[in-house]
Amino acid sequence: MHAVPRRPLKFRFVAAVCGAWIACLAGCGLAQPAADGAAAPRKLLLMHYMPWYETPAVRGQWGGHWTGHQRQHDPDTLADDGRPDIWSHYDPLIGLYDSADPDVLECQLLQMKLAGIDGVIVDWYGISAAADYPPIHDATRALFDRAGRLGMKFAACFEDRTVQYQVEHGHLAPDEIDGHMAETFSWMDDAWFHAPHYVRVDGRPLVLNFGPIYVKDAPTWDRALSAASPRPKLFALHHLWKGIDADGGFTWVHPKAWEGDPDPATAVANLQREHFWTTKDPAQMIPSATPGFRDVYANPHATIEHREGQTLRESLEAAMTGPWPIVQLVTWNDYGEGTMIEPTHQFGYTFLEIIQTSVREQRGDTFAFTAADLRLPARLLELKKAGNTSPESLDRIADLLAQGRCEEARAALASLDTD
Repeated sequence: MHAVPRRPLKFRFVAAVCGAWIACLAGCGLAQPAADGAAAPRKLLLMHYMPWYETPAVRGQWGGHWTGHQRQHDPDTLADDGRPDIWSHYDPLIGLYDSADPDVLECQLLQMKLAGIDGVIVDWYGISAAADYPPIHDATRALFDRAGRLGMKFAACFEDRTVQYQVEHGHLAPDEIDGHMAETFSWMDDAWFHAPHYVRVDGRPLVLNFGPIYVKDAPTWDRALSAASPRPKLFALHHLWKGIDADGGFTWVHPKAWEGDPDPATAVANLQREHFWTTKDPAQMIPSATPGFRDVYANPHATIEHREGQTLRESLEAAMTGPWPIVQLVTWNDYGEGTMIEPTHQFGYTFLEIIQTSVREQRGDTFAFTAADLRLPARLLELKKAGNTSPESLDRIADLLAQGRCEEARAALASLDTD
């Protein structure tokens, strides 16, 4: 395997806000209460997911996203705080895991489902054999399969910086970029786009691009999209999407929203201005909500404090109360940047409970899952890893959780605890 390239930061500092932009918020048509008490349209809530973690137990080695790409950490040893020595300030409550482990994927997807999350947007590096792209591809396919079994939706976020790496390291000639892009989208069309659980917008498969970072030629993207039928709906970063004639954009992490320690209403308004910055059409924008940001890079970027969940509450409110039909959660598990929403030793289930509360506020009595329900998938994973219970019994409990039958699943788990 080639040395893993350091992944550029997924972080954009928002430009200085001019007076006209600030005034835009009032005229942008922010969400208003539904007329005559009618329920607001149900939003599609999707979690951005990183499939790049490797462990010795599953794939024979610690991956670079646990150790750091210069192997500067050793997960087999403990740091000064008693936690595993990894390339992060945080670590998962279920322990360090491999992204290709089907039991882990099951646990994570069930935790999302019980929080009210509809599916995942997977950060995907394509079908190339370069660098660490093959194990990321393997884990992504495993997640796609598990999502379908558990009734969760799936969409891909293609990283076009992978094309840059291939060109710079001799895996791809510049005149082969068009063909490579078309081959990539053709592969997605064959493998994913026609699956019942793939996310569609207006009948077309949704694809995100974290960029464009390298492939900035609109005709190249047009030819790639034309390799699939129906043509995918392409959303790129919200300040770049128009340059490649994409269908829309998505926001990411925006620290300026919290500059000066604003009150919650001001922070929400700041974020909604950002979501409306490049378009007033809700169908052309996917806003993102995040719990915070604290990276481990040699040249760190501005921290967004997690504030015991208040940052997520504000960013989620900005997205959920606006008119946008799709909301992206950033992220499930980017430990290097400290945007992880999955349960950790540092924050417990705080972030999932906040999402659960927000979903309940939107859906009302139709959403009945509780904070206690969120703990059931991890207990199921613990039993699977212990290996003392028949797989059939545990798979049955997973099915119950996937069907939302939490009381039955809880009773089944309790019976195993007393055996």
